[in-house]
Amino acid sequence: MTLAAGADYITPRGDPAARLVNEWWVAGTAAGLSAITYENRDGQHSQLDTTLYPQLQVLKADANDKGPARVVRPMPVIGNCSMASAPDQVGCLPRLYMSDPSGSDFLAKQYFLNNLFIYPEHLDHDKGGNGLGGYGDLLPLNTPMLTISQGSSSSDQPFLRAFITAAAAFRPETQKVLIEKKLLAPTLQALFRRSNKMVTSDNDYFSGKAHPVVFEGSEIDEEKMVRLAHEITPDSIPPVAVIEVKDETKAERGRQWFEPEGGQYFTATANTPVSIGRIFRENTAEHGFLVSLDKSFAASTKQKLSARLVVLQGDPRFVTIEQQPGTTLARVRVRWQPPVPGARGTLSHRIDIGAFATDGKQISAPAILSIYMLPNEMRFYDGKGRLAEIQYQTANPEPGLPQDDRDLRWVRLMSAMAEPDQGSLMARLVQPLLTPAEREAIRTTRKDLQKRLDAAATVARDPKLKDEAEKLRRAVLDDLAKALDAKLPGEKPRPLRFALLVGLEVLASDPLLFIQNQAEVFELASRSPKATAAADVRAELHRLTLTGILKQEKDGTVRTNVFPKKLGPGERHALRGLNLTILSHVLLPQVLERAAGTAWFPPRLTSVKPWRDVMHYEGDTATLTGWTRYHDGRTTEFDADGRLVPPTPGSKPIAVTYVLDGDGKLTWKAK
Repeated sequence: MTLAAGADYITPRGDPAARLVNEWWVAGTAAGLSAITYENRDGQHSQLDTTLYPQLQVLKADANDKGPARVVRPMPVIGNCSMASAPDQVGCLPRLYMSDPSGSDFLAKQYFLNNLFIYPEHLDHDKGGNGLGGYGDLLPLNTPMLTISQGSSSSDQPFLRAFITAAAAFRPETQKVLIEKKLLAPTLQALFRRSNKMVTSDNDYFSGKAHPVVFEGSEIDEEKMVRLAHEITPDSIPPVAVIEVKDETKAERGRQWFEPEGGQYFTATANTPVSIGRIFRENTAEHGFLVSLDKSFAASTKQKLSARLVVLQGDPRFVTIEQQPGTTLARVRVRWQPPVPGARGTLSHRIDIGAFATDGKQISAPAILSIYMLPNEMRFYDGKGRLAEIQYQTANPEPGLPQDDRDLRWVRLMSAMAEPDQGSLMARLVQPLLTPAEREAIRTTRKDLQKRLDAAATVARDPKLKDEAEKLRRAVLDDLAKALDAKLPGEKPRPLRFALLVGLEVLASDPLLFIQNQAEVFELASRSPKATAAADVRAELHRLTLTGILKQEKDGTVRTNVFPKKLGPGERHALRGLNLTILSHVLLPQVLERAAGTAWFPPRLTSVKPWRDVMHYEGDTATLTGWTRYHDGRTTEFDADGRLVPPTPGSKPIAVTYVLDGDGKLTWKAK
C-alpha cells in the first residue's frame, strides 16, 4: 500500500502494527488520532516523535508547567514525563503520587477522565539493597491509574507508541463511546495488560505476570495490542472493575501503631475506585478487609457482572480470600509478610491483590488492593500463629551477591568456599559446607576459569590483539554463567550456584558466628580492604546491645542476652544481620557488596523507631496483654492499650503520646 501524504494515514512507520492501523484507516474501520492529544511534561527531554503521528493533537508545552501532571485535561490525553529525583529523596514521579492519599485521588480523576500517563521508575525498582545495585521495589502501591516503565529517560517511549497506536486502532464508533463515557484509560489498560508477550492465556491474565507494578518495554506486543483494540465494538468494551472497602481492621495510633501525632504519617495510601492502598503498621497478627465489587460496571450492557479476586504478588500463604461463588463481596485477610522477589527478581515489600470484573467474554483491567510492609520492619510469629515480636529497625537483608552471572566475584566466591587459606577462620567455617567431591569439582572449575582469564590478560598486553583478548574474556564469562548452573558430583547432585548460596546462608544463620570468633573477626576487620569494616561491625554490636539481644561483659567479651539455645526467631534474625556485615565486610569483602546497617526505608512513610517490641498474651490464648519494649539498653512495659506500665507494683498505667526527639527519632512521653 502506498501511503498518501498528511492525515491520509495514521503513521508513516513501516512495522506490522503500523501497517495494520493504516490499512484499517484506509478502509474506514480505524478511528485515527484526531480526537487524541499528546502531552509531554519533561521539557521535551523524552519527547515523542510526533511526526510519526500526523493526526495526533499536541498540547503546546508550557515552560513553567513541568513535572508530574497536576491538572486533569478536559480532552483525551496520552502523555509522559521522564523526570525523577534520587531514590533516597522523593524518587520517581509515580512514587511521589503514591506517597500521599491525595496523589492517588488525582490519579483516579485522570483515569476516569481519559488521561493516561507513562512515567519511568528511574531507580525505584532495581535489584539491590540500601543503594548498592539498587534499593529494591520502593513503590508502595500497584495501580492501573498510570503506567510505569522499567528504566530511566526514554524507557517510556515504546509505551507511548503502543498506547497511541492502539487508541488509533479503535473503530470510530468504539472510540467515540470510550471518549464519551470516559473509559479510554481503563480500556487501554485492559488491552495493554492482555497483549504483553508474557500473557498467553486467561490464567496468565489472572496472575502477576500480567500486572507487575513496573513493565518492561521489551515485553510489549504492539501488533497484538492494536488487533485487540480493533476487535472491540461498542457492545464488547471490557467492563470496569470498581473496588470498595466496606469494612476493615481498625487500628488506633498509639495503641496498635506508633507515629508522631498529626497528619504526616497515615495508614492509607489510596482509597479510590480502582486502587486501595494500605501500609501494614499495626501490631496485630493480620489486617482484614471486607471488599465489594458491586459498583463495577459495563459500558453498554445491563448484563450482570461477576467478580474474581486473585493474589498478584506476595506469598499466598499469607493471604486468605473468602468469596462465595457468584457474589461480588469478598473477605480478605492479610498477614504481614517478609520481602519477596517481585518482577525481575526485585525484592518487594508489597502484597498485591487484583480484583477483576467480567461479563463472561471481556475481562476488566484490575482494580488493585495493595498492602505495603515497611522495609525497616520485621515481624515474627509463635507456634500458635500469634505475633511474637516486631523489630522496627531490622538490618539490610541483602547479602550483596553479584546480580550478573558473568560477574567475576562468583569466581572469588568459589575460591573462598572451596579453597580458603589453610588454618584460617574461613577454612574452619566452610569445611562442613561442601562434600570432598563438591569441593574438588569447584576447585577444578575455578582453576580452569582463572587460567583462561590469565591467558586473555596476557593477550591484552599486545595493543594489536585488544579485540581478540576481549573475545577470549567474553567467552570465559559466558562459561562462568554456565558453570554456575552445572550440577556438582554426589549422591544428590546440586547446581554449583545452589551449593554456594546454601553455604552462605548457613554462615549467615549461625547465631554464634561472632560470639565464638570475636577476636579473629576484629583482627580480620582491621585488615579488611573495606576501611569501615571494624566500625561497621561495632555499630551492629551496639545496635543489638541497645535492643537487648547482646550484652557486653566487663572484660569486653560480647554474649547473647539469653542462653543461645533459647534464642527466639526474632533474636536469630537480628544476629543474622550482624553476620551479613561480618561476611560482606570481613570474611568476603571482595565478593559481597552490601551496605551495612539497618534497611533503608522511604522517610515520607515512617519515622525512625529504635526499638523492638516483644508481645505478651494471656496464657495460651490470642488475647494480647501488652508488650516489652527493648530500647536504649533498657526495657519498658506497655499494656494492650499502649499505656506505659510503671515498674512500681500497683501503679496505674499511664497514657503516652509519641513525638520526635532532637535526633529525629520517635520516642514517647506521658500525656
